[in-house]
Formats: sequence, structure tokens, C-alpha cells
Amino acid sequence: MLSSFAFLVEEAFKSIRRNGLMSVTALSTVTIALAVFGGASYGLFRLHQFVHAQPERFHIAVFFRPEAPRADVLDARNRIAQMPGVASVKLVTREEALEEMRRQDEARGTRIVEALGGANPLPDRLDVRVKAPSQTRKVSAALGDSKRFPEIECVRDEVDVVERLLITSNLVRNVGGALAALMLLATHMVVQNTLRLTVLARKDAIAIMRLVGATPAFIRLPLVFEGLFHGVVGSALAGAVVLFIAAQSSQYVGKFQTPLAETVPAAPSPFVVMCAMLATGTVLGLLTSAMAIRRFLR
Repeated sequence: MLSSFAFLVEEAFKSIRRNGLMSVTALSTVTIALAVFGGASYGLFRLHQFVHAQPERFHIAVFFRPEAPRADVLDARNRIAQMPGVASVKLVTREEALEEMRRQDEARGTRIVEALGGANPLPDRLDVRVKAPSQTRKVSAALGDSKRFPEIECVRDEVDVVERLLITSNLVRNVGGALAALMLLATHMVVQNTLRLTVLARKDAIAIMRLVGATPAFIRLPLVFEGLFHGVVGSALAGAVVLFIAAQSSQYVGKFQTPLAETVPAAPSPFVVMCAMLATGTVLGLLTSAMAIRRFLR
């Protein structure tokens, strides 16, 4: 069994060497097709990561009445922390808020704190983060209930912005998934047609093998191994191209860091990207080569 398998693999590589020009053409086409698919899929995935992470940047700012005792503020903080949908609550005291304003004055060259003449008109504040951005409106409405939280003066949220970002995230996910599926189909067709040309160039040899009594499996397996070779090697080369472009793009974008990009998850590791490319190339190589040889073995 093992000797037969080794023989078929050896025949596949002999065929690749004998048809060097056609093999190079097929490998180049497979590499380009998979590089385009991998690059587009990687870009769509990173775009979805970026858009999906933006709603998580926003929090609900809860401002207390200036005359509210600190004990009432702490009690409200504890009650809010136990509310359904609330992930975390951070207390920013009026003293901390004034110090934060002083640091902003130093950074911007302004003199707002100095103009206050030692007074501190700032209230205590809670920064409330929700477990899921979709829960922002519900939590914000509960915090704005004056009967439940009479010590709260106002609640500042950005529900409209968060909901628009959620809609955009869903749109990017759905459209990106559809585009990735279409590109995978297009890549499949390109690879299949390329491997079909390599099989077509050997139709006479296949016909002779059938005349001398070779079984369909004996004819098919070397060609399937060829397709597997093109798929694996092509996907490895394509993966290297995708990783190179991704690295260069990251270095370029890194020069223009903005607050919007602070919460974007880290990019997939090169190992994950390469494994995904190799898996795609392996499956495409096996399927397309099997489909390409099928018509000649009927």
C-alpha cells in the first residue's frame, strides 16, 4: 500500500518536471488567485475588526448634582455596578476631574483652571461601560430615571453614534462575508480552469493509459497529487505575499495613529494567516484537480 502510494506521488512529481512550463504557469496562476483572495479577505477581516471595536470605545458619563454628598455618590456607584448590562463603573471625583482639566491646560496651553480662581465647579462623575454596545440605550434610560437616582443631574451618552456604528459593523460583516464568498468562488473557478488546462494538455497520455488497461484511480491520483502540490505551494507563496503586504501596511498606518485605532484588536498572527491560506489552498487543490480530471475518466 505504502509502496503504491509512494509510486503515485513520484509519478506526480515526474509529470510536474516533464511539463515544466505548464506547471510553472499553473503554479503562478494559483498563487496570484490565492494572493488576491487572501489579501481581500484579510483586508475585509481587519475592516470588520476596526468597525466592530469602535462602539466599545464609548461609555455613559453620569454627572451628579454638585451638592450631592460623596456617600450618596458611592452608594449610587455600587447600585449602578449591580445593574444588568453594566460591565464596569469608574468614579471620577470632582477633585480628579479638576486635576485632569489642569493637565489638559498644560497640554493645550490654556489657563481655564487658573481662571477659576481656586474654585471647583466640577461635579463627581461616573464612567459607566456596558457589557454589549447594544445595551447602551437601555442602561442610559435607567440611569436617567430621576425617581431611581435622584442624586444624578444628567446622563450623557452617545446612543445614536453607537447604534450607527453597530449598523455599520453589521453591514461590513454581511457585505464582507458575501464578497469573500464570491471571491472564493471566483478563485475556485480560476484554479479549476488552470488545472483543467494542465489535464487537457495530457489528454493523449491519459487516453493511452486507458487503452493499456490503467485503472481510473491509477490515472486520477497522480493528477490529484499535482493539484494538491499546486494548491499547497501556491497558497504558501500567496500567504507570504499577504503577510508581506500586511506588514508593510501596518508600518505605514502606524505612522498615523489616531484615538479611533486604540481599541482595535491585534491582527491575526502570521501563523494563523499562513494556516488559513494553506488550508484553503489544500482544499482547492484537491477539489479542483478531482473535478478537472473527472470528464476524462467517464
